[in-house]
Amino acid sequence: MKSWRTSSALVLAASVATLISGCGGPKESPAAGNAPAKADAAPAAKKEITLAKGWEIKDVLSAEEVGAITGETMAVVPRPDSKAAEGRPAGSYEVAGKVASNINFSAVVGGGEKEFEGHKQWANAGSVQDVSGLGDKAYVCDVMTGVAAIVVLQGQDVVRVDWDPKVYGKFEKADLGKKLAGKLLEKIYR
Repeated sequence: MKSWRTSSALVLAASVATLISGCGGPKESPAAGNAPAKADAAPAAKKEITLAKGWEIKDVLSAEEVGAITGETMAVVPRPDSKAAEGRPAGSYEVAGKVASNINFSAVVGGGEKEFEGHKQWANAGSVQDVSGLGDKAYVCDVMTGVAAIVVLQGQDVVRVDWDPKVYGKFEKADLGKKLAGKLLEKIYR
């Protein structure tokens, strides 16, 4: 029962973090002509998302792939706030039994510059740092909720990944963010 409570608490925390982390922007899928550019971290990237409409993060990124980056055994955690049918998929992964180990992924298909810039309103003052070599542009920041996040603009699509920097303290924030977001971009633009 304790494990269920812990998992429920983590899902609730992830949902709240996502809701207060700036989820505005358009909710419709872009036309096929809105072609994202190739990302250095995702060398096999194509110019558009080739997945079926309504794709979920968990359908393209496995717990094993996330675990290969973190060095931990990860498990998929349900995200009730995922709105894949609206072009706003979300997914989470965690280390079973490890409090605050969740890594949250979200995307806004067609969110564009407004969605990309909108996440900055939730960043702690002075924490936004540009990150090169990923998507068209990217930044990492510390969010008011205590998590670290990377936000990437790829064409008109926006990807966000957040995690607790205390739990994953062995990684430099920008490096971990680039690896996690880069893996998702690689998988959705193949």
